[in-house]
Amino acid sequence: MKKSLIFILFLGLAVIGYVMFAATPAQVTAASEQAIEAKVMLKDKVPTFHAIAYIAGHGGHIAIIDMRTMKSPVDMEKGRIVLVEAGSEMEGKIAGMDFEKVKNAGGTHGQALVKEKGKKVLVAGTLSGNVYKIDVATGKKEGPFKVGEKFCGAIAGPDGNIYFEDMADGHVYIWDSKKLKTVDKMPVGKALCGIQWTKNGKKAYITDMPTGIVYVYDWKTKEKIKEISSPEMTFIHQARMTPDGKELWVSAPNEYDPGLKPGTHKSQVIVIDTAKDEITKRIILPDNVRSHDFAFTKDGKYAFLSSRTYGDDSTLNVLERKTNNIVGQVSACASCHKNAGVTVSIDKGSPLLCGIEVDWNPGKK
Repeated sequence: MKKSLIFILFLGLAVIGYVMFAATPAQVTAASEQAIEAKVMLKDKVPTFHAIAYIAGHGGHIAIIDMRTMKSPVDMEKGRIVLVEAGSEMEGKIAGMDFEKVKNAGGTHGQALVKEKGKKVLVAGTLSGNVYKIDVATGKKEGPFKVGEKFCGAIAGPDGNIYFEDMADGHVYIWDSKKLKTVDKMPVGKALCGIQWTKNGKKAYITDMPTGIVYVYDWKTKEKIKEISSPEMTFIHQARMTPDGKELWVSAPNEYDPGLKPGTHKSQVIVIDTAKDEITKRIILPDNVRSHDFAFTKDGKYAFLSSRTYGDDSTLNVLERKTNNIVGQVSACASCHKNAGVTVSIDKGSPLLCGIEVDWNPGKK
């Protein structure tokens, strides 16, 4: 009887040891992704920068934040550029599926800042697939120009054209903003949101919102060479390359789980090493910081997150990359809305901002 008990005990320990050994590779793989919690450590004085931020939103306008003061906009005339009526990304057609459509024109999701004939121009896409051009100095607006179906990102490409990522048909639309015409389009995924290129222009990274996949393309051949995915990327938006080109930051607010089910994962920034095309780091964000897009200072010391709270505001968050802490927050919506007596009626009463574009030389042509 005693020998039987010893044998059973030995067998049990052997089984436990085998299970632990078998689990080791999975543990190593998980450990290779560094998970960092971004703490909110606001400084007494919000860091300021010689720049102006333009942030697109579902309200159909572009919010303006003067980063030289980092004060919240309070003037409905000076604090925004109005493009179209309000609209939501979760209306109409998404990834080829039809959802309830409330508005016809829809809001705006992103804009690219370019120079044309010595002028600074914002080229903005809308959730109805239209494009507008706005003279930054005068506010004069051109458009709409019909290009696609439902745009998320608007990115200036390495060839000088504007690249629009479509959430309805999963195409990238390439638009010549000078000639006002579509020069090409390419099918990629289900509902696209962002595109970025390596510094040498050899590879492109394209984000697919509902699938949580980042597609890697050989930009010369336009062939897909890899898909980057993770259980921590269930619903993603735009992506931005760091100034040195070594990292791609992907916004993963994870509002939904696969199949557009309620989200169960933390809001985070997924960091991809562009040399290996692998996820190396995840920055876990506070629940009320659901980033949609990024911008960086030229020296790469700070990252700016245009984020949704899913409360009564959207915010511009200043993240110090050395510590990965949020050291500054600026209200981009609530301050202006409350001052003007505006009540948000779409998106369950939450003002949702999207793509960010920064002018680092305000006042200069």
